[in-house]
Amino acid sequence: MLTTTPRRELARPLAALFAALLASCTERDVPGTSDTATTTDATTTDSPHTGTSHAEPTTDAPGTSSTSPSTTSVPGTSTTIDTNDPGECIYEDHVIVLTPEAYDAWLHGMGEVGTTGTTGTTGDTGTGTTSDSSTDTGTSTTGDTSTGTSTGDTGATDTTGALEWSSELCNQICDALTSAEAWNIVSCDKTSVDADGTVTILCVEIVQNCDGRSHACITSRGALAHADPVAAYLARAAHDEAASVYAFTTLAGELAAHGAPAELLARILAAAADELRHAEAVARLVAARGGRCRPPQRRPIAARSLRELAIENASEGCVRETWAALLAAHQAEHAADPQLRAVMRGIAADEARHAELAWAIDAWLDTRVDADTRSEIAAARANMAAAVLASVAADSPANALVREAGVPGRARAMQLAAGLADALWAA
Repeated sequence: MLTTTPRRELARPLAALFAALLASCTERDVPGTSDTATTTDATTTDSPHTGTSHAEPTTDAPGTSSTSPSTTSVPGTSTTIDTNDPGECIYEDHVIVLTPEAYDAWLHGMGEVGTTGTTGTTGDTGTGTTSDSSTDTGTSTTGDTSTGTSTGDTGATDTTGALEWSSELCNQICDALTSAEAWNIVSCDKTSVDADGTVTILCVEIVQNCDGRSHACITSRGALAHADPVAAYLARAAHDEAASVYAFTTLAGELAAHGAPAELLARILAAAADELRHAEAVARLVAARGGRCRPPQRRPIAARSLRELAIENASEGCVRETWAALLAAHQAEHAADPQLRAVMRGIAADEARHAELAWAIDAWLDTRVDADTRSEIAAARANMAAAVLASVAADSPANALVREAGVPGRARAMQLAAGLADALWAA
């Protein structure tokens, strides 16, 4: 029989808690904020990476301090963290400078001649410049491609009269000349062409995921640039659902090695089967919108201790997965797209059980670790909860995501996250 400590037992099924949270925010709003993005249209985005605008919040998020914008705290706790830590999307800029000869060689399929490049981490919004200025090209290296030729436009031919410039060619160059992982490239653009024909390319790679449960064995990210922000959102979701299959099956093996009860292991494997269905269902939604999905990539990992597993589960399961489950419940009620809403209804019910599973894993692990490790687990959970609150406060989803996909706007998301923090994470 699975045993839990009273401190870890959920007071009620999460589906009931989610329903209460959703009902409580239906008729109220946060003063000074809007439930939909006011600066982002369905056809334009502030960032090419995620289809969302990362606007600064106009009001303080619940549980955050207006005097320290780089830190936030969990309601009911004294924990504060750097909000640039876990929970934020992190992108890395790879700048490639091609001489006219090198550019012409690539257009003719002959590869590299006279190429230089720099890389730099942009931070959580992916809109910064490279931090390495050792290569002076005399050109801007920002993510703004308004002065260059977008890779999405494959109808324009290059001035050399050679092959057409394309996103595929840009990605090939980025893959060959930088350290970027091919599947993690979210955008690649020709940002400028100097008078002498020198070409500067900006390739952006996502190096840290943003939400949902992850696992140490997963090495890929699902983000894709797409003109339709809903298609881009669903493509990433399909990747993450498929990655969760590996995450759960690997976790089951790890916990089995530590003597986890058969009941718990059976629930984990059942969750993996659920995630496979989710991945297939969401992939069909992506295909219907003309998008494509990236398959998850994984790696073998060394055996991990109960401490490592417990800390990961506290962050990824008790916080990220629980928050993602609440978001799914919101989408199941509010998505205007009938097909998407129907899919999310099935997913939401499963994800609520998966979140409960994370807390059940937490309860079993709590019986197997010492007091110092329990403190570490609690800190990891609090840190991730604070990161989620900060991320929600800083993000304004595109109107299309709010309207068609049922993603909560910033004001409503802040209410939901704060309510979840009060009910679970601060306990």
